[in-house]
Amino acid sequence: MRELALAKGAGSQLPTARELCTQLQTSSATLTAALDLLESEQILCRKERQGVFVADTLYQRTIHIIFNISNMSNIGQSPFWSLLWVKLLEEAEQNAAFKNEQYRFHFLCIDMGQPLPDDYITLLSSAQVDGFLLIGLNARDQEHRRLLSIPHVTFAGGGDITIQIDQQEAGRLAARHLIQLGCKKIACWMPTNTNTDIDIINAELLKQVVAEQNATVYPEFFRSPTLPPSVNRKEFIYQEQGYMLAREVFSVSNDNRPDGLYITDDMLTSGALVALEELGIRIGKDINIVTYANAGSPILFGRTKQMAVVEIDTSDIVHAMFSLLDAAINKGYEPEDTIINIRPHLSL
Repeated sequence: MRELALAKGAGSQLPTARELCTQLQTSSATLTAALDLLESEQILCRKERQGVFVADTLYQRTIHIIFNISNMSNIGQSPFWSLLWVKLLEEAEQNAAFKNEQYRFHFLCIDMGQPLPDDYITLLSSAQVDGFLLIGLNARDQEHRRLLSIPHVTFAGGGDITIQIDQQEAGRLAARHLIQLGCKKIACWMPTNTNTDIDIINAELLKQVVAEQNATVYPEFFRSPTLPPSVNRKEFIYQEQGYMLAREVFSVSNDNRPDGLYITDDMLTSGALVALEELGIRIGKDINIVTYANAGSPILFGRTKQMAVVEIDTSDIVHAMFSLLDAAINKGYEPEDTIINIRPHLSL
């Protein structure tokens, strides 16, 4: 029906309902449901005693997608951003095929979470833009004031509608599973990166989750690898950090070791597994591990049989971004601060 409407053009009359049922080989109930949907999307309109018409103002939108590729360009970084980009492209292509929408892609390479550059603010404030998706950038300035008044959805940044991964739920899933396995000394390993605030927040959330499960919290088990003070943190990829941390914790005979471990990054896990194997530490026997991972990532392929995985699917993030933007445009945009959490799931 969408294809037929786009082919006929704005204001054109479609065949009768009976003719459409025959042409599309469907029932009148299915046709009515399709007409209801397309009318809500402003593609078709039904006129009493006249028939079905393509809307005079045929549903057409121009959506801009701005992607900060700074993490994709760093050697040794997670494939998460590449996976997210692929899903964004697939969703845009699918929407363009079924809706009269145009997508414009822009790529920037600046520090994650920085505000939009001035030239993009000018571009996106034009009347030709219906909405935009922003990945890794802010639609707010340093004082958290709005830079844009048109519908937008952000991920890994900030704006009126923001999508984020529910890290607290990830920690809760991991902690509950380790406690169910009988673990008494739960640890959490996090990579050392340039954004120490995120590390601190995640560590505190995980401690809170462990406490909620009536388990003893061992603050010394919540840690990142100790890197030489004279080196740039970016020089140590996460696999190296995981390897160093596992060697640091398990290479010395010590009764005060964790028996349960949640690792917040699959690349950190990848390096830690190499060190644990070298040290003869058996997963599932000497220590139970839950690792965070991205669905579709090859980092831990074939290596998670003895551990649980807290997994996030980039498809869930992308679907949420597109559907929320669509809803914001359809209802008439009223800027508001909305945060939508994408929940991970536990795979055993």
